[in-house]
Amino acid sequence: MYELTKEGAQAARKADAGGGAIKEMGKYVGAFTQAKNVTTKKGGRGIEFVFKADNGQTAKFAIYTQSATGEQYQGYEALMAIMACMGLRCIKPVDGVALKYDFDQRKDVEEEASIFPQLCKSIGVLLETEDYEKQNGNIATRMVLKNVFRAADELTASEILDRKTEPLQLARMIEGLRHRPVKNAPAQLYQEQPTRTAPQPAGDGFDEWAEAPF
Repeated sequence: MYELTKEGAQAARKADAGGGAIKEMGKYVGAFTQAKNVTTKKGGRGIEFVFKADNGQTAKFAIYTQSATGEQYQGYEALMAIMACMGLRCIKPVDGVALKYDFDQRKDVEEEASIFPQLCKSIGVLLETEDYEKQNGNIATRMVLKNVFRAADELTASEILDRKTEPLQLARMIEGLRHRPVKNAPAQLYQEQPTRTAPQPAGDGFDEWAEAPF
């Protein structure tokens, strides 16, 4: 026998949330719960984010800001937009603790890390979906940060900097959201795998896909 108790009601809400992971592109309001400073194998710099929406769903994504030689990437623009929307003039990493998924234990574990606690604030994000080829050759899908906006009034970074009071750009940005297939992927790769892995399944950390090619 099954009974819709208080505990059962919580389970029902989790079902609506798709297992707690954001799987659809779109507009979300919530907060970054983790912002970890990272360095790629080739010396590039970036930040790994964990975002939790107000509805309880979460997404993990990374932005890369510069190469080992200091060349700025598009992720730098995204970071500046985040700071503008949060009213931050300067951020500096500090030693702290971050969660990392342990594939052997099949759960998140704490690790010492360089983190940006200043970025763990309320924010609005626009997320796109992107296909990528996993190490085993399968195609999976991940969430990608496209734009950000101030959660309180939906103003974008440029509108905040220009001291605008009415949000006009967000609707256009939402219309521009797109799904990104694997670049230059042969059609056979998709034909052999008609069903892609859902974005950010439980237990999927940054380890396999977040490493930048620079």
